[in-house]
Amino acid sequence: MRLSSGAGPRVLAAGAALLALAACGGGGGDKAGGAAPGADANGHYKTFAGGPPGGTLIVLADREPDELNPLTFDSNPAFQVVHLVFRALARRDSTLSGYQPDLLQSWETRPDSTLVLHLRPDVKWHDGVPVRAEDVVFTINAQKDPKVASPRKPDLDPVTSATAQDSLTVLVRFKEMGPSTVNALLELVPVPKHILGTADLAQMRFHPFGRKPVGDGLFRFASWNAGQQVVVEANPDAPEGRPSLDRVVLRIIPDNNAAMTMLLSGQGDLLRVPSDQRARLQGSQAVKLYHAPRVRPAWIAWNVSKPPVNDIRVRQALLMAVDRPGIVKGLFAGAGEPALTPIPASLREHSPDVRPIPFDPAGAGRLLDAAGWRDTNGDGIRDQGGRPLRIEVDYSSSDPTRQDVLVAMQAALRKVGVDLSVHPYESTAWVQRLRERQFQGSFWGWGWGPGVMGPNAQQLFGTK
Repeated sequence: MRLSSGAGPRVLAAGAALLALAACGGGGGDKAGGAAPGADANGHYKTFAGGPPGGTLIVLADREPDELNPLTFDSNPAFQVVHLVFRALARRDSTLSGYQPDLLQSWETRPDSTLVLHLRPDVKWHDGVPVRAEDVVFTINAQKDPKVASPRKPDLDPVTSATAQDSLTVLVRFKEMGPSTVNALLELVPVPKHILGTADLAQMRFHPFGRKPVGDGLFRFASWNAGQQVVVEANPDAPEGRPSLDRVVLRIIPDNNAAMTMLLSGQGDLLRVPSDQRARLQGSQAVKLYHAPRVRPAWIAWNVSKPPVNDIRVRQALLMAVDRPGIVKGLFAGAGEPALTPIPASLREHSPDVRPIPFDPAGAGRLLDAAGWRDTNGDGIRDQGGRPLRIEVDYSSSDPTRQDVLVAMQAALRKVGVDLSVHPYESTAWVQRLRERQFQGSFWGWGWGPGVMGPNAQQLFGTK
Protein backbone atom coordinates (compact mmCIF):
# COMPACT_ATOMS: atom_id res chain seq x y z
CA MET A 1 0.00 0.00 0.00
CA ARG A 2 1.22 3.50 -0.77
CA LEU A 3 0.08 6.67 0.94
CA SER A 4 0.41 9.90 -0.97
CA SER A 5 2.94 12.33 0.42
CA GLY A 6 0.47 15.18 0.10
CA ALA A 7 -1.89 15.91 2.96
CA GLY A 8 -5.13 14.00 2.87
CA PRO A 9 -8.06 14.47 5.26
CA ARG A 10 -7.31 15.87 8.68
CA VAL A 11 -8.32 13.47 11.44
CA LEU A 12 -8.26 14.97 14.92
CA ALA A 13 -8.09 13.08 18.17
CA ALA A 14 -9.50 14.79 21.21
CA GLY A 15 -8.78 14.82 24.92
CA ALA A 16 -5.66 13.00 26.07
CA ALA A 17 -5.82 10.56 23.16
CA LEU A 18 -2.95 10.05 20.77
CA LEU A 19 -2.82 9.37 17.06
CA ALA A 20 -0.64 6.64 15.62
CA LEU A 21 0.13 6.69 11.91
CA ALA A 22 1.69 3.63 10.36
CA ALA A 23 4.90 4.30 8.47
CA CYS A 24 4.19 3.70 4.79
CA GLY A 25 6.10 4.61 1.68
CA GLY A 26 4.91 7.80 -0.02
CA GLY A 27 5.26 9.22 -3.48
CA GLY A 28 7.44 12.23 -4.05
CA GLY A 29 9.47 14.16 -6.56
CA ASP A 30 12.22 12.70 -8.71
CA LYS A 31 15.39 12.12 -6.68
CA ALA A 32 17.48 13.76 -9.40
CA GLY A 33 15.64 17.00 -8.81
CA GLY A 34 13.23 16.93 -11.73
CA ALA A 35 9.45 17.04 -11.40
CA ALA A 36 7.69 13.69 -11.06
CA PRO A 37 5.25 12.64 -13.81
CA GLY A 38 2.03 14.62 -13.52
CA ALA A 39 3.60 17.38 -11.41
CA ASP A 40 4.29 20.96 -12.41
CA ALA A 41 7.76 22.51 -12.44
CA ASN A 42 7.56 23.05 -8.67
CA GLY A 43 6.66 19.43 -7.97
CA HIS A 44 3.00 20.20 -7.21
CA TYR A 45 0.11 18.11 -8.46
CA LYS A 46 -3.42 19.15 -9.31
CA THR A 47 -4.73 17.92 -5.99
CA PHE A 48 -6.15 19.78 -3.01
CA ALA A 49 -2.88 19.60 -1.06
CA GLY A 50 -0.51 19.46 -4.04
CA GLY A 51 0.68 15.90 -3.36
CA PRO A 52 0.70 13.01 -5.83
CA PRO A 53 -2.62 11.18 -6.13
CA GLY A 54 -2.86 7.65 -4.82
CA GLY A 55 -3.10 5.57 -1.68
CA THR A 56 -5.68 4.34 0.82
CA LEU A 57 -5.84 5.48 4.43
CA ILE A 58 -7.27 2.84 6.78
CA VAL A 59 -8.68 4.37 9.97
CA LEU A 60 -9.35 1.91 12.80
CA ALA A 61 -12.53 2.90 14.68
CA ASP A 62 -13.91 1.38 17.87
CA ARG A 63 -17.49 1.60 16.71
CA GLU A 64 -19.66 2.00 13.65
CA PRO A 65 -21.37 5.24 12.61
CA ASP A 66 -25.01 5.34 13.61
CA GLU A 67 -25.89 6.99 10.29
CA LEU A 68 -24.45 9.55 7.86
CA ASN A 69 -27.25 12.09 7.52
CA PRO A 70 -25.81 15.43 8.74
CA LEU A 71 -29.20 16.33 10.21
CA THR A 72 -29.53 13.34 12.49
CA PHE A 73 -26.22 11.50 13.05
CA ASP A 74 -25.08 11.28 16.66
CA SER A 75 -21.70 9.55 17.00
CA ASN A 76 -18.04 10.44 16.64
CA PRO A 77 -17.37 7.87 13.85
CA ALA A 78 -20.26 9.40 11.91
CA PHE A 79 -18.83 12.88 12.48
CA GLN A 80 -15.53 11.82 10.91
CA VAL A 81 -17.18 10.40 7.80
CA VAL A 82 -19.77 13.16 7.42
CA HIS A 83 -17.07 15.82 7.38
CA LEU A 84 -15.23 13.99 4.62
CA VAL A 85 -18.34 13.57 2.45
CA PHE A 86 -20.00 16.94 3.18
CA ARG A 87 -18.92 20.55 3.62
CA ALA A 88 -19.86 22.67 6.57
CA LEU A 89 -20.58 26.33 5.92
CA ALA A 90 -17.11 26.97 7.37
CA ARG A 91 -14.41 24.80 8.93
CA ARG A 92 -12.47 25.31 12.13
CA ASP A 93 -8.98 26.72 11.70
CA SER A 94 -5.87 25.31 13.34
CA THR A 95 -6.37 27.44 16.46
CA LEU A 96 -9.76 25.77 17.14
CA SER A 97 -11.06 29.28 17.92
CA GLY A 98 -11.89 30.60 14.46
CA TYR A 99 -13.22 29.60 11.05
CA GLN A 100 -12.23 29.52 7.41
CA PRO A 101 -14.72 29.38 4.52
CA ASP A 102 -15.74 25.95 3.25
CA LEU A 103 -19.08 25.91 1.45
CA LEU A 104 -19.26 29.65 1.99
CA GLN A 105 -17.23 32.17 0.08
CA SER A 106 -17.67 34.75 2.82
CA TRP A 107 -20.09 35.99 5.48
CA GLU A 108 -20.88 39.29 7.13
CA THR A 109 -22.97 40.55 10.05
CA ARG A 110 -25.46 43.41 10.05
CA PRO A 111 -26.51 45.61 12.96
CA ASP A 112 -30.05 44.18 12.85
CA SER A 113 -28.83 40.74 14.08
CA THR A 114 -28.70 39.39 10.53
CA LEU A 115 -25.93 37.20 9.17
CA VAL A 116 -25.42 37.29 5.40
CA LEU A 117 -24.04 34.08 3.91
CA HIS A 118 -22.42 34.15 0.46
CA LEU A 119 -22.11 30.66 -1.05
CA ARG A 120 -19.37 29.55 -3.38
CA PRO A 121 -20.77 29.23 -6.93
CA ASP A 122 -18.61 26.26 -7.94
CA VAL A 123 -19.67 23.51 -5.49
CA LYS A 124 -21.90 20.66 -6.68
CA TRP A 125 -23.59 17.75 -4.97
CA HIS A 126 -22.01 14.46 -5.91
CA ASP A 127 -24.92 13.75 -8.27
CA GLY A 128 -24.00 16.86 -10.29
CA VAL A 129 -26.68 19.27 -9.00
CA PRO A 130 -25.25 22.68 -7.94
CA VAL A 131 -25.34 23.53 -4.23
CA ARG A 132 -27.52 26.59 -3.79
CA ALA A 133 -29.03 28.85 -1.14
CA GLU A 134 -32.26 26.84 -0.96
CA ASP A 135 -30.25 23.85 0.29
CA VAL A 136 -28.93 25.93 3.18
CA VAL A 137 -32.36 27.34 4.02
CA PHE A 138 -33.93 23.88 3.93
CA THR A 139 -31.22 22.47 6.21
CA ILE A 140 -31.57 25.28 8.77
CA ASN A 141 -35.34 24.86 8.92
CA ALA A 142 -35.12 21.06 9.12
CA GLN A 143 -32.47 21.10 11.85
CA LYS A 144 -34.63 23.51 13.88
CA ASP A 145 -37.81 21.45 13.41
CA PRO A 146 -38.65 19.38 16.53
CA LYS A 147 -40.03 16.60 14.32
CA VAL A 148 -36.53 15.91 12.97
CA ALA A 149 -35.16 15.69 16.54
CA SER A 150 -31.68 16.67 15.41
CA PRO A 151 -28.99 16.37 18.11
CA ARG A 152 -27.74 19.71 16.81
CA LYS A 153 -31.05 21.53 17.14
CA PRO A 154 -29.76 23.64 20.09
CA ASP A 155 -27.06 25.05 17.79
CA LEU A 156 -29.78 26.88 15.86
CA ASP A 157 -32.18 27.82 18.66
CA PRO A 158 -31.14 31.52 18.42
CA VAL A 159 -32.08 31.58 14.70
CA THR A 160 -35.50 33.12 13.99
CA SER A 161 -35.54 32.84 10.21
CA ALA A 162 -33.52 31.92 7.13
CA THR A 163 -34.36 33.14 3.63
CA ALA A 164 -32.71 32.91 0.24
CA GLN A 165 -32.05 36.40 -1.12
CA ASP A 166 -30.84 34.84 -4.37
CA SER A 167 -29.37 31.51 -5.46
CA LEU A 168 -26.07 32.17 -3.69
CA THR A 169 -27.08 34.41 -0.76
CA VAL A 170 -28.83 33.47 2.49
CA LEU A 171 -30.07 35.89 5.14
CA VAL A 172 -30.15 34.42 8.66
CA ARG A 173 -31.80 36.41 11.44
CA PHE A 174 -31.10 35.81 15.13
CA LYS A 175 -32.95 36.61 18.33
CA GLU A 176 -29.63 37.87 19.61
CA MET A 177 -26.32 37.77 17.76
CA GLY A 178 -22.91 37.12 19.23
CA PRO A 179 -19.75 35.08 18.54
CA SER A 180 -21.30 31.94 19.97
CA THR A 181 -24.48 32.08 17.89
CA VAL A 182 -22.63 32.90 14.66
CA ASN A 183 -20.02 30.19 15.23
CA ALA A 184 -22.72 27.61 15.92
CA LEU A 185 -24.38 28.42 12.60
CA LEU A 186 -21.07 28.17 10.73
CA GLU A 187 -20.87 24.54 11.90
CA LEU A 188 -24.02 23.77 9.86
CA VAL A 189 -23.58 20.95 7.32
CA PRO A 190 -26.12 21.52 4.52
CA VAL A 191 -27.95 18.62 2.87
CA PRO A 192 -29.46 18.47 -0.65
CA LYS A 193 -33.02 19.77 -0.76
CA HIS A 194 -33.69 18.04 -4.09
CA ILE A 195 -33.23 14.67 -2.32
CA LEU A 196 -34.58 15.32 1.18
CA GLY A 197 -37.02 18.16 0.54
CA THR A 198 -40.01 15.80 0.21
CA ALA A 199 -39.00 13.50 3.07
CA ASP A 200 -41.21 12.99 6.11
CA LEU A 201 -39.38 15.08 8.71
CA ALA A 202 -40.57 12.84 11.53
CA GLN A 203 -38.95 9.87 9.76
CA MET A 204 -35.76 11.67 8.72
CA ARG A 205 -33.61 9.43 10.93
CA PHE A 206 -34.76 6.38 8.96
CA HIS A 207 -34.41 7.84 5.46
CA PRO A 208 -32.18 5.75 3.12
CA PHE A 209 -30.02 8.86 2.71
CA GLY A 210 -28.51 8.13 6.11
CA ARG A 211 -26.99 4.90 4.79
CA LYS A 212 -26.12 6.15 1.31
CA PRO A 213 -25.56 9.90 1.44
CA VAL A 214 -25.01 12.28 -1.47
CA GLY A 215 -22.64 14.96 -0.28
CA ASP A 216 -20.64 17.86 -1.69
CA GLY A 217 -17.26 17.33 0.00
CA LEU A 218 -13.77 16.30 -1.03
CA PHE A 219 -14.73 12.63 -0.75
CA ARG A 220 -17.72 10.74 -2.13
CA PHE A 221 -19.54 8.01 -0.27
CA ALA A 222 -18.62 4.64 -1.81
CA SER A 223 -19.89 1.78 0.38
CA TRP A 224 -20.93 0.68 3.84
CA ASN A 225 -20.63 -2.95 4.92
CA ALA A 226 -22.50 -3.10 8.22
CA GLY A 227 -20.27 -4.04 11.13
CA GLN A 228 -17.16 -4.04 8.94
CA GLN A 229 -16.25 -0.78 7.22
CA VAL A 230 -17.29 2.46 5.54
CA VAL A 231 -15.43 3.56 2.40
CA VAL A 232 -15.25 7.03 0.86
CA GLU A 233 -13.42 7.87 -2.37
CA ALA A 234 -11.81 11.02 -3.74
CA ASN A 235 -14.20 13.42 -5.45
CA PRO A 236 -12.56 14.09 -8.83
CA ASP A 237 -14.83 17.09 -9.42
CA ALA A 238 -13.93 19.01 -6.25
CA PRO A 239 -13.36 22.61 -7.47
CA GLU A 240 -10.25 23.11 -5.32
CA GLY A 241 -8.74 19.85 -6.63
CA ARG A 242 -9.31 16.24 -5.67
CA PRO A 243 -7.76 14.97 -2.44
CA SER A 244 -4.35 13.36 -2.69
CA LEU A 245 -5.68 10.10 -1.24
CA ASP A 246 -7.76 7.83 -3.46
CA ARG A 247 -9.89 6.64 -0.59
CA VAL A 248 -10.35 6.53 3.17
CA VAL A 249 -11.59 3.35 4.87
CA LEU A 250 -13.16 3.48 8.32
CA ARG A 251 -12.68 -0.07 9.57
CA ILE A 252 -14.73 -1.12 12.58
CA ILE A 253 -12.58 -2.82 15.25
CA PRO A 254 -14.40 -2.65 18.63
CA ASP A 255 -11.59 -4.36 20.56
CA ASN A 256 -8.76 -1.94 21.28
CA ASN A 257 -6.13 -4.66 21.64
CA ALA A 258 -7.08 -6.08 18.25
CA ALA A 259 -6.88 -2.60 16.73
CA MET A 260 -3.41 -2.06 18.23
CA THR A 261 -2.26 -5.38 16.78
CA MET A 262 -3.60 -4.42 13.35
CA LEU A 263 -1.83 -1.07 13.53
CA LEU A 264 1.51 -2.60 14.48
CA SER A 265 1.21 -5.26 11.78
CA GLY A 266 0.49 -2.71 9.05
CA GLN A 267 -3.19 -3.58 8.62
CA GLY A 268 -4.24 -0.09 9.66
CA ASP A 269 -2.83 3.41 9.35
CA LEU A 270 -4.57 5.60 11.89
CA LEU A 271 -5.79 4.89 15.42
CA ARG A 272 -6.79 6.95 18.41
CA VAL A 273 -4.72 5.40 21.16
CA PRO A 274 -5.44 5.44 24.92
CA SER A 275 -2.62 7.11 26.80
CA ASP A 276 -1.86 3.99 28.81
CA GLN A 277 -0.95 2.21 25.54
CA ARG A 278 1.64 4.79 24.57
CA ALA A 279 4.60 2.78 25.88
CA ARG A 280 3.61 -0.18 23.72
CA LEU A 281 3.89 1.98 20.60
CA GLN A 282 6.96 4.01 21.48
CA GLY A 283 9.22 1.02 20.98
CA SER A 284 7.91 0.33 17.48
CA GLN A 285 9.60 1.67 14.37
CA ALA A 286 6.39 1.20 12.39
CA VAL A 287 4.32 3.94 14.02
CA LYS A 288 4.57 7.58 14.96
CA LEU A 289 2.66 9.15 17.84
CA TYR A 290 0.98 12.54 17.67
CA HIS A 291 -0.53 14.51 20.54
CA ALA A 292 -3.73 16.39 19.76
CA PRO A 293 -5.12 19.50 21.46
CA ARG A 294 -6.98 18.77 24.69
CA VAL A 295 -10.48 19.86 23.81
CA ARG A 296 -12.46 16.88 25.08
CA PRO A 297 -12.91 16.90 28.83
CA ALA A 298 -14.48 13.83 30.40
CA TRP A 299 -16.81 13.87 33.35
CA ILE A 300 -19.37 11.82 35.23
CA ALA A 301 -22.89 13.12 34.72
CA TRP A 302 -25.18 12.50 37.69
CA ASN A 303 -28.88 11.89 37.19
CA VAL A 304 -30.13 14.22 39.92
CA SER A 305 -33.60 12.66 39.80
CA LYS A 306 -32.18 9.50 41.37
CA PRO A 307 -31.09 9.14 45.02
CA PRO A 308 -28.60 9.43 46.56
CA VAL A 309 -27.03 11.71 43.95
CA ASN A 310 -30.06 13.98 44.12
CA ASP A 311 -28.41 15.32 47.29
CA ILE A 312 -25.81 17.99 46.44
CA ARG A 313 -23.84 17.08 49.57
CA VAL A 314 -23.35 13.55 48.24
CA ARG A 315 -22.29 14.81 44.81
CA GLN A 316 -19.78 17.23 46.31
CA ALA A 317 -18.42 14.54 48.65
CA LEU A 318 -17.84 12.19 45.70
CA LEU A 319 -15.73 14.85 43.99
CA MET A 320 -13.81 15.81 47.14
CA ALA A 321 -12.87 12.17 47.79
CA VAL A 322 -11.16 11.70 44.41
CA ASP A 323 -7.55 12.75 43.83
CA ARG A 324 -7.89 13.88 40.22
CA PRO A 325 -4.28 15.10 39.82
CA GLY A 326 -3.14 11.73 41.18
CA ILE A 327 -5.26 9.85 38.63
CA VAL A 328 -3.91 11.99 35.80
CA LYS A 329 -0.31 11.36 36.88
CA GLY A 330 -0.82 7.66 37.44
CA LEU A 331 -2.85 6.83 34.32
CA PHE A 332 -1.87 9.39 31.72
CA ALA A 333 1.77 10.13 32.52
CA GLY A 334 1.54 13.75 31.49
CA ALA A 335 -0.62 13.24 28.39
CA GLY A 336 -3.69 14.59 30.18
CA GLU A 337 -4.50 17.12 32.85
CA PRO A 338 -7.17 17.66 35.52
CA ALA A 339 -9.94 19.82 34.10
CA LEU A 340 -10.35 23.13 35.89
CA THR A 341 -13.87 23.49 34.48
CA PRO A 342 -15.87 21.65 31.80
CA ILE A 343 -14.56 24.20 29.28
CA PRO A 344 -10.98 23.52 28.05
CA ALA A 345 -8.39 26.15 28.90
CA SER A 346 -7.48 26.39 25.19
CA LEU A 347 -10.84 28.01 24.37
CA ARG A 348 -11.46 31.70 24.96
CA GLU A 349 -14.69 30.99 26.85
CA HIS A 350 -12.68 29.36 29.61
CA SER A 351 -12.47 31.36 32.84
CA PRO A 352 -9.30 30.83 34.91
CA ASP A 353 -11.12 32.40 37.87
CA VAL A 354 -13.28 29.30 38.34
CA ARG A 355 -11.53 26.82 40.59
CA PRO A 356 -12.52 23.18 41.16
CA ILE A 357 -13.52 21.77 44.53
CA PRO A 358 -10.25 20.60 46.16
CA PHE A 359 -9.27 17.05 47.04
CA ASP A 360 -10.36 16.69 50.68
CA PRO A 361 -11.32 13.18 51.87
CA ALA A 362 -11.91 14.39 55.44
CA GLY A 363 -14.23 17.09 54.17
CA ALA A 364 -16.02 14.50 52.04
CA GLY A 365 -16.62 12.39 55.13
CA ARG A 366 -18.10 15.35 57.01
CA LEU A 367 -20.49 16.09 54.13
CA LEU A 368 -21.66 12.48 54.03
CA ASP A 369 -22.15 12.53 57.80
CA ALA A 370 -24.28 15.65 57.46
CA ALA A 371 -26.31 13.97 54.70
CA GLY A 372 -27.14 11.13 57.08
CA TRP A 373 -24.82 8.48 55.62
CA ARG A 374 -22.88 6.64 58.34
CA ASP A 375 -21.37 3.18 58.69
CA THR A 376 -23.72 1.67 61.27
CA ASN A 377 -22.74 -2.00 60.85
CA GLY A 378 -18.96 -1.67 60.62
CA ASP A 379 -18.61 -3.16 57.12
CA GLY A 380 -16.73 -0.12 55.80
CA ILE A 381 -19.63 1.15 53.67
CA ARG A 382 -21.88 3.94 54.85
CA ASP A 383 -25.59 3.23 55.03
CA GLN A 384 -28.87 4.93 55.71
CA GLY A 385 -32.10 3.20 56.71
CA GLY A 386 -30.49 -0.18 56.03
CA ARG A 387 -29.47 0.85 52.51
CA PRO A 388 -25.73 0.95 51.64
CA LEU A 389 -24.27 4.01 49.94
CA ARG A 390 -23.80 2.42 46.53
CA ILE A 391 -23.24 4.62 43.47
CA GLU A 392 -23.62 3.10 39.98
CA VAL A 393 -21.79 4.56 36.99
CA ASP A 394 -22.24 3.53 33.34
CA TYR A 395 -19.48 3.75 30.75
CA SER A 396 -18.84 2.63 27.19
CA SER A 397 -17.12 -0.75 27.08
CA SER A 398 -15.12 0.41 24.05
CA ASP A 399 -13.26 2.95 26.18
CA PRO A 400 -10.69 1.19 28.44
CA THR A 401 -9.37 4.54 29.66
CA ARG A 402 -12.62 5.38 31.39
CA GLN A 403 -12.66 1.93 32.94
CA ASP A 404 -9.19 2.56 34.39
CA VAL A 405 -10.29 5.92 35.79
CA LEU A 406 -13.34 4.35 37.43
CA VAL A 407 -11.24 1.59 38.99
CA ALA A 408 -9.00 4.26 40.53
CA MET A 409 -12.08 6.10 41.77
CA GLN A 410 -13.47 2.91 43.33
CA ALA A 411 -10.46 2.62 45.62
CA ALA A 412 -10.59 6.31 46.58
CA LEU A 413 -14.31 6.33 47.33
CA ARG A 414 -14.17 3.17 49.38
CA LYS A 415 -11.84 5.00 51.77
CA VAL A 416 -14.68 7.38 52.62
CA GLY A 417 -17.30 4.61 52.81
CA VAL A 418 -18.78 4.73 49.31
CA ASP A 419 -19.29 1.62 47.18
CA LEU A 420 -18.76 2.65 43.52
CA SER A 421 -20.29 0.06 41.17
CA VAL A 422 -19.22 0.40 37.52
CA HIS A 423 -21.19 -1.00 34.58
CA PRO A 424 -19.82 -1.31 31.04
CA TYR A 425 -22.28 -1.11 28.14
CA GLU A 426 -21.89 -1.51 24.40
CA SER A 427 -21.76 1.98 22.88
CA THR A 428 -25.29 1.98 21.46
CA ALA A 429 -26.81 0.73 24.72
CA TRP A 430 -24.75 3.22 26.73
CA VAL A 431 -26.01 6.15 24.62
CA GLN A 432 -29.59 4.88 24.84
CA ARG A 433 -29.42 4.71 28.64
CA LEU A 434 -28.05 8.24 28.67
CA ARG A 435 -30.80 9.61 26.43
CA GLU A 436 -33.54 7.84 28.35
CA ARG A 437 -32.10 8.93 31.72
CA GLN A 438 -31.90 5.35 32.95
CA PHE A 439 -28.48 5.93 34.52
CA GLN A 440 -27.54 7.03 38.02
CA GLY A 441 -24.12 8.16 36.90
CA SER A 442 -22.68 8.11 33.36
CA PHE A 443 -19.01 8.66 32.45
CA TRP A 444 -18.76 10.57 29.22
CA GLY A 445 -17.37 13.64 27.53
CA TRP A 446 -17.99 16.08 24.73
CA GLY A 447 -15.66 17.58 22.17
CA TRP A 448 -15.65 21.37 22.36
CA GLY A 449 -14.97 23.90 19.66
CA PRO A 450 -15.81 27.51 18.85
CA GLY A 451 -19.09 26.61 17.15
CA VAL A 452 -20.49 24.23 19.74
CA MET A 453 -19.17 25.95 22.85
CA GLY A 454 -22.27 28.03 23.52
CA PRO A 455 -24.99 25.48 22.66
CA ASN A 456 -23.21 22.60 24.39
CA ALA A 457 -22.44 24.54 27.54
CA GLN A 458 -26.03 25.73 27.79
CA GLN A 459 -27.46 22.30 27.04
CA LEU A 460 -25.20 20.47 29.50
CA PHE A 461 -24.38 22.90 32.28
CA GLY A 462 -26.63 25.92 31.96
CA THR A 463 -29.86 26.74 33.76
CA LYS A 464 -32.46 29.41 33.23
